[in-house]
Amino acid sequence: MYDYNPFIIFSNSKVIYTNEAGEYLLSFVSFKDIYNKIISKAPKDKGFLYVHEKFDFGKFSYDYALIGYDNYEEIGVRFYQNIKPVKDINTDFESFNIYFIIDLVRIYIFIDKDIKFIDVFDVDLPDIVFDKNKIINALKKVYELFKDNDIVETEVKLKIGEYLKIKNKKYKILEISIGKTNKKLFIEDDLIDIINDNQKISILIPFITKEQK
Repeated sequence: MYDYNPFIIFSNSKVIYTNEAGEYLLSFVSFKDIYNKIISKAPKDKGFLYVHEKFDFGKFSYDYALIGYDNYEEIGVRFYQNIKPVKDINTDFESFNIYFIIDLVRIYIFIDKDIKFIDVFDVDLPDIVFDKNKIINALKKVYELFKDNDIVETEVKLKIGEYLKIKNKKYKILEISIGKTNKKLFIEDDLIDIINDNQKISILIPFITKEQK
């Protein structure tokens, strides 16, 4: 399926990665115009920020953007069309697509690596509501352990028959399993659990959607 949302990564104001939609945008718009606009909207500290405002570049118009960085040499942006921000949700818990976050983290971690990714994804999984910076940081810590691998396996699924209770509400558990490795990882967080088992590291978070919020 074609992705109509441009995704561009800059390093020292130069483009180092773009998807097909980003290439199309850059064929009409100067990369400097895009870079200067996102720099002015970027978060002050390392992390990722949804900017809910119009981004206009001539005949191209986007409803909002995800802008962020995890080092001071590179910055990434993804523009979105016809997407409205979720109403009545804490700004720290916005709705987002978990697969986009996984791809974003993997591009940053493995950008110079020749890695084969084997993914088992539930394509019907809706957008989730969670602290995106927490899940990004957890994914970064896990994927960092696989930098020397030739193959990285990632599976995203809902755990069957297991639930978490938060503020008297019961939620299913979303499991993101990454393998194979004998390395271990431990994270102290009240909403994220890490399981080290069967040569895999699994991230467990509550599965919360917009409708459940």
